[in-house]
Amino acid sequence: MAEPPSTPPEPAPPAPVPPAAGRPRSPHPLLALPCRSLWRSRHRPEDPDRFLAALRDEARRLRRQGAGAVEFHADACVLDARYAASGPWREAGAVLAAEGLAATVHLPYVWPDLTALDQPVWEGSIASIVTALRATSPLAPLLAAVHPANYATQALVLATPADQRPGLLDELANRLVAALRRLQAEVPPATATALALENLEGMPWALFDAVARAAGVAVCLDVGHAVSNGDDPVQLARTLGGRIRGLHLHDAVPPAGQGTGGAAAGRAHLPLGQGSLRLPELAAALAETGFAGPVVLELEAGDALEAAVEKVRAAWSTAHR
Repeated sequence: MAEPPSTPPEPAPPAPVPPAAGRPRSPHPLLALPCRSLWRSRHRPEDPDRFLAALRDEARRLRRQGAGAVEFHADACVLDARYAASGPWREAGAVLAAEGLAATVHLPYVWPDLTALDQPVWEGSIASIVTALRATSPLAPLLAAVHPANYATQALVLATPADQRPGLLDELANRLVAALRRLQAEVPPATATALALENLEGMPWALFDAVARAAGVAVCLDVGHAVSNGDDPVQLARTLGGRIRGLHLHDAVPPAGQGTGGAAAGRAHLPLGQGSLRLPELAAALAETGFAGPVVLELEAGDALEAAVEKVRAAWSTAHR
């Protein structure tokens, strides 16, 4: 396992994440359900006018399904220059406000790489994510989750021989800490507050935790990625306590064989109940910390998503008895 990054930490750790302002205490967490009208296909955003025309009906449908927030994937800001400006997001925020809904954002993760050892790629990745943070700021997102690396770097880490992996991870971690500090410095404080680092397969938890502390950012605990990485999300929830800004929820199975955090990866993004996640125990652990959301359900639309809403509400209700 790699040692914590050599970049010196900031003097003060990140402050505990407060509950969302103005929200009454509830036995149910604030659920964020994914926005589909933003995307024409997996790699192509919808025309902004068409997106905004469809959003109101979608927002109402999501609210009926139990959503308190809508999750937007900000890769749209990278793929279509019209979404790199704040105009469409300001209109989207007005639609959500009229429906009594909040927003969460998943910052670009397919194309940028905050760990890139290639300097131009690293600088461009920071610029892309800063653009997305600024553009989506009119949404006033409760959570702006950022991946530590993109798929290519994740695949490289998983394929690197065990004896070489710690050195590679240490270099990547130092780049990531520096990038996270840049992101916070280049956006308004209110926008930076929503930023949270999401855990990903291939990164040992001790290193992830050290990076988040050194960069002074909150954590987006991705439950499925934790399971798929061989980590225990129930224990992580207790350990993190008030540092959790948001939760990404889906089921997963752990990697086969021995070892965690880089040796292999299991399978994630499964419907709740089809993996090894202990949802009632997770809800109880989060209840102990006072965490009330947002909980982003990272599942495809349909029966699996609707069933997940009911399972989450039941687990949290039991945890708050």
